[in-house]
Amino acid sequence: MPSAAPVQEAAGRVDTRVAAPGISPVSAGPVVVSPRGDDGSAAVRVVVSPDEPVFAGHYPDFPIFPGVCVVECAHRGALATAPEPVALSAVHSARFTGPAFPGDVLDFHLKWRRRDGGWQVSATAVTARGDAASMRLRYRGADTEPEAPAPLADAAPVPVPDRAEAGPPEVTSLLPHRYPMLLVDRITALRPGERITAVKAITHNEPWYAGLAPGQDLAYPESLLVESWGQSAGLLASAAAPQARGQVMLFGSVSNAVFHRPVLPGDLIEHRVTLTRSLGDSVIFEGESRTCAGPVMSVGQMVMAFRPGDHLRPS
Repeated sequence: MPSAAPVQEAAGRVDTRVAAPGISPVSAGPVVVSPRGDDGSAAVRVVVSPDEPVFAGHYPDFPIFPGVCVVECAHRGALATAPEPVALSAVHSARFTGPAFPGDVLDFHLKWRRRDGGWQVSATAVTARGDAASMRLRYRGADTEPEAPAPLADAAPVPVPDRAEAGPPEVTSLLPHRYPMLLVDRITALRPGERITAVKAITHNEPWYAGLAPGQDLAYPESLLVESWGQSAGLLASAAAPQARGQVMLFGSVSNAVFHRPVLPGDLIEHRVTLTRSLGDSVIFEGESRTCAGPVMSVGQMVMAFRPGDHLRPS
């Protein structure tokens, strides 16, 4: 559990700044506006600083706060208000209904419930413009084992072709993301309109590991694991629809993203993504992520949508 120190109290509402829970792509700490009450409700606020490191590489010409960072903010608020020490086991669902931009204030309403031997947090996020996101996050006790993955018929690792072979395009030719938010290193197999396999190497040199003291938890953030998988899905979508590459590719929703084991520096993640359906400017995917030790995440469904950037900019 992160430590917290009250900085202000008025009319029964406590303003509590919360230390970051280990590795995180979000530098701003959440502020607990109202702590968890008897009904399980709590309120958390996060100010989206223009200095957040993700803005440098997440659509560099179009600074929009990544959807996974909105989930990360809700997760950090959940850790700050949890009824007991917990660990994130799954993003049961997350839906993004409005963008967040530099300078926005994200207000979260959290609701804790007991569910299936663990805990579930229902969260909504709003900005001054209106609704931004709604999600349900599943937690297990910090001392319990992660959920085991369902068996798959094609569980054998996919062979990685030799670099000398004529093969898939470069990642940067299909994605606008750049350092530090370009989270896919190489495409190893691609069938446009059907499926993709891509890899991401986790290293100590990533900015999220800067400044950590020896002995701190080095587990890669689940939010970045989802983002990396989502970028692999974005590569597949861009390869299948080159006419849409001038538009902004938005993370619309995700459901049943289940985390099976921690990912650590030195791990090579293999993302496997299948395109299951295309509906106009929206594309639906499913798949998993693996290391040599086995599955680390399964994704039941992710929806992405292409939108003109000018339609999304704040007025």
